[in-house]
Amino acid sequence: MAEQIKDLGAGGLNTDLPPMIVPMNTFTDVLNVRFNNNSIETITGETTSRVVTNTPEFGVHWRRPDQGYNIFGNDGNFVRVDSAGNESSMLNSVDAKYTNSDWHSTYFNGGYAIIINNGKSTPLYCLYGDVTAGNSFQELPNWNYVSGLTVTAKVVRSLNYSLVAANLTLEQDSVITNAPGTIRISAQAPTGSVPNVWQPGTTTDTADEFELSSTSPILDMLELRGNLFVYSSDSISIVSLGNVTKVSKYSNSYGILNTDCVVEFDGKHFVVDRNDIYVHNGSGEMQSISEYRIKNYFFNNLNNSAIDKVKVIKNPFNKEIWINYPKGSSLVCNESLIFNYKNNTWTKRTLPNITYSFNGPSNINNEFQYGSEVIYFTTGANQTLVTDDNYLMWNGSSLVSFDSYIEKRKLNTGDLTGSTIISSIYPVFDNVPVDSNINISVISQNNYTDNPTFTSSDVFVFEPNNTRSQGYKVDPRTSGRVINYKINSEGYWRLCTFSLDAKPLDRR
Repeated sequence: MAEQIKDLGAGGLNTDLPPMIVPMNTFTDVLNVRFNNNSIETITGETTSRVVTNTPEFGVHWRRPDQGYNIFGNDGNFVRVDSAGNESSMLNSVDAKYTNSDWHSTYFNGGYAIIINNGKSTPLYCLYGDVTAGNSFQELPNWNYVSGLTVTAKVVRSLNYSLVAANLTLEQDSVITNAPGTIRISAQAPTGSVPNVWQPGTTTDTADEFELSSTSPILDMLELRGNLFVYSSDSISIVSLGNVTKVSKYSNSYGILNTDCVVEFDGKHFVVDRNDIYVHNGSGEMQSISEYRIKNYFFNNLNNSAIDKVKVIKNPFNKEIWINYPKGSSLVCNESLIFNYKNNTWTKRTLPNITYSFNGPSNINNEFQYGSEVIYFTTGANQTLVTDDNYLMWNGSSLVSFDSYIEKRKLNTGDLTGSTIISSIYPVFDNVPVDSNINISVISQNNYTDNPTFTSSDVFVFEPNNTRSQGYKVDPRTSGRVINYKINSEGYWRLCTFSLDAKPLDRR
């Protein structure tokens, strides 16, 4: 009797455990699939968005009180694009302080303002309704409050009605002082404005500057439960604003890999650090979600010379968090490791060599639909992209079909003392196009240490919609101590369950 493999949507990808002990519904390799609704299906692709003149390497969506824009930047050149595709300049500078910029952004005052920062120059802001800053980026007012002193910050984030900057560099009379553990907090700003006081002691407000007791530079900050969690390479601190600013240590063993490597979901922080991928809810309990699953795969494939390109982004509709990273020798993000926080599974997806990704509303008939959130990609070229419900991906010049697969290596059928024969496989694809063809490859092995390669001679072409009697199974009739199989296609497919007809091979 065939053994049914159930709960396919609950296993996901596991690259780190020895393949022979990976559960039956968990896979040793996958690509471009999504574990969803207790099944496995092809992940959705992307489509073209706007062609932007400044070959953007950074982007952010700004939902102003009156309308929304996608803002695209490349060093000192920023443009905004409205829902109809109209483009206008927000910054056009060739100043050296903007060269080779790695930008990040934060919203302020409920979206009235947006702040961008590159760590090399005075942070910039745009403010809805302001005569000058309403349409173009301007330097934050009174940022350099000491005459002759120039200050830059690695990261700037918002907290309540204040802005918080960290990891400062100070330059005065050509003398540069690094202050990687210093935090500066602005005075509070009323609705419809940005902070204009940064100097401590000039008001009774929150303006402050202090040093954290951190052994490594501050790399990012993010709010959780009304407090600001400050991440360095190897520690986490908590900053609380009130009548008196309070600072407390949260962890001396966890930290963060780089800026933009933390995101909030369901009242928790998801963080990529230099040793792990973990979540916490602000109460002190850290939970690794990569250990014994995909940790080794990620850190072995990450290009360590380009860790500044690693970015984490949330895909809320699918309950996913994407780690976009440069794999191998790539200097841009060419793969995403995706964590589904609804069913606690991992998968991975091909990326079209993106330089940045950001959340924004979908654009339907030249109108931003704020009830439908998607992810936009910049590629370092004029063409920008957006995630979509289609099954095409960008290859650098056009949208093309893509391969998606699941692979199970060294499946232990239950008897390691002798060989097993896989006579038939019964896959149930409950949602496929009429003309769909699915490739199913099956090979066996007797030596546990072998790592055989799938070849064209091992492929069975399965036609899910073929009504002939053989249209519900394939018959590999292969035997060995362990079995390897792969299911792949270039079209959409959804696999809800399947069965293996495995029997002990008759011994002489």
